[in-house]
Amino acid sequence: MSIGAPQDSREAPKARARRRGWRRVLLWTLGALVLFEVLINVLLNVGFVPWLLRHETQRTRIEWSGGWWLWPGPVHLRDFSVLQRDAATLWQVKAESVRAQVSLTRLLSRRVSAKKVRAVGVRALAHPAPPLEERETHPPSEHPWEIILNGVDLEDVRELAWEPVRYLGTGTGRGSLHVVSGQRLTVDLEALHLGDGLLDLEEQRMGRVRELTASVGLDTIQHPHGQRSEHKRFDGKFGVKMDVQDLGWVGPLLSRGKQNTFHLSHGAGHVDAEVHVRNGQLAEGSRVDASGAALELKLGPARVRAPWSVKGSMNGDAKMGSHGQMRLRFAPVHLEGEHARVLEIPEVQLTLSSITSERHAAPHVGYALHVAQSRPVDLRMLNAWTGKTFQVESGNATLEGTDTKTSEQVSLSRLHVETNLVEGRWSGIEVLGKTTADIDAQRLHLKGKVLELDGTRLTVDHVSADTKYQQIRAWSGSFHLTRARLSLQPVELDADFTATFASSDPFVAMLTTEKKLPRFLAPMLEAKGWKVTGHARMGDAGFQLRGLHAKAEGLELEGRMDTGRGATHALLLAKVGMLTGAVEVAPGRSHVQVQGAQRWYEQRIDKPPGQEGPP
Repeated sequence: MSIGAPQDSREAPKARARRRGWRRVLLWTLGALVLFEVLINVLLNVGFVPWLLRHETQRTRIEWSGGWWLWPGPVHLRDFSVLQRDAATLWQVKAESVRAQVSLTRLLSRRVSAKKVRAVGVRALAHPAPPLEERETHPPSEHPWEIILNGVDLEDVRELAWEPVRYLGTGTGRGSLHVVSGQRLTVDLEALHLGDGLLDLEEQRMGRVRELTASVGLDTIQHPHGQRSEHKRFDGKFGVKMDVQDLGWVGPLLSRGKQNTFHLSHGAGHVDAEVHVRNGQLAEGSRVDASGAALELKLGPARVRAPWSVKGSMNGDAKMGSHGQMRLRFAPVHLEGEHARVLEIPEVQLTLSSITSERHAAPHVGYALHVAQSRPVDLRMLNAWTGKTFQVESGNATLEGTDTKTSEQVSLSRLHVETNLVEGRWSGIEVLGKTTADIDAQRLHLKGKVLELDGTRLTVDHVSADTKYQQIRAWSGSFHLTRARLSLQPVELDADFTATFASSDPFVAMLTTEKKLPRFLAPMLEAKGWKVTGHARMGDAGFQLRGLHAKAEGLELEGRMDTGRGATHALLLAKVGMLTGAVEVAPGRSHVQVQGAQRWYEQRIDKPPGQEGPP
């Protein structure tokens, strides 16, 4: 009878062999896992994925300076940034650190897909971009790289910039991002909250943001060959409460692309606004309520000061679409010279209106400007400018204006100046009269220290005067300043004009300062309906009239005139029927030339007044 070995002893070597096999598998698995972890961390830090993306397109980039990944846990990255650009704009989001759950399997299908993204120290920038060095001429890829970031939490938002505006402060946000390389950009910002930060415009402080909230949905299609992007979707809601500081930043903003700048200052205030955007357009629910202290606008040597306020809202319904209105009000408005207040206007109000409907792609925009009638201005203040030509002894003027444009109309702009009966002296002659001026507001421009007044129309009526040899009663005339420049420092008016005169009274008065009217010009006393053109200049030196041409039935005049310091120089060539004569008027003398009048006149017309030589 044989005795066998115990069963346990026979099975022990097999168990030990199995355990050694499992240990080897475990060690190989652990080694492979360690090797895999080392490999993905090496690839993570040498920028393998960013290199693949850059190799395919210049429009999309994803970068980071370093990081680590203990797979299958979250990846940790430092100095992370996503860059996307189109033909006109570069978009970039930066973060000091990012933690996210990233899918490895999707990397194999050319997708950088992450969820539960936490970004700290965030900066988001958008600014104009120069053309790409090499435009992409090949068709879009059938399998482009994609960047998909879902469940993104933004912590410690430090900077938001959409040139030329930049916010610096603190904030938080939540949203998602989807980029199809070189083809599409989709952003869903579910919530953004900013508070107690600074708002700048090109290094100029705009104000301090007390609170800003936003939610935005943006979907942009990017076309190849440098074409502009197409917004498939742009919806959002923005709310802001901020304190506005000195308005000096408004001038450069309004002057962008123009030769002359607006010099604005002061005007600190506050803004409370809510903006709703649907399909890229303002939508119902939008509103603004803002006001501030007196701002100051420099106009050469003059200054305009006025407190300001803005109120507006956008409403709508399914049938009528959206309709909005915004009122910008300045009250009261003070115009001040170097030494005193010149003008006070109780109120200037600009009302903007818009109507948006599904039937029209673009909104219909209209506006209305109302300038309330000013307080009466004492015209004796003009004596510092016109005193050597026309000395005002009494008289007031007022200014008011309107400018209206609806979506179906052309603009109807008008500034109206009107005087009461003004009393003054012209070259020692007492004159009474009234004046009205209608200024084409659309052609009113300030360039440096020069105010353009092209298109202004002047009407002078109820004019009465007594000269040595003539009485003028109830004369009237109208002037159209086809080109007019008012220099503000020193004050000088330079204008080309056309005019119609009821009678020849001004010419008769000019020619009879020293002697009676020459006999051959007697028909002038009866001539009516004069058509006049010329070039006039009025300034510190007095009044100059050049290139004068005047016509009435059977009569024609041409010449020049200078008045200043109570003295008059005039040189005229007159054609009365078949007769031609010339008249020269100078202080203390007057000369009439009939024989060879044309030649005599031409020899003197280009010489300075007072240097024509003997008759």
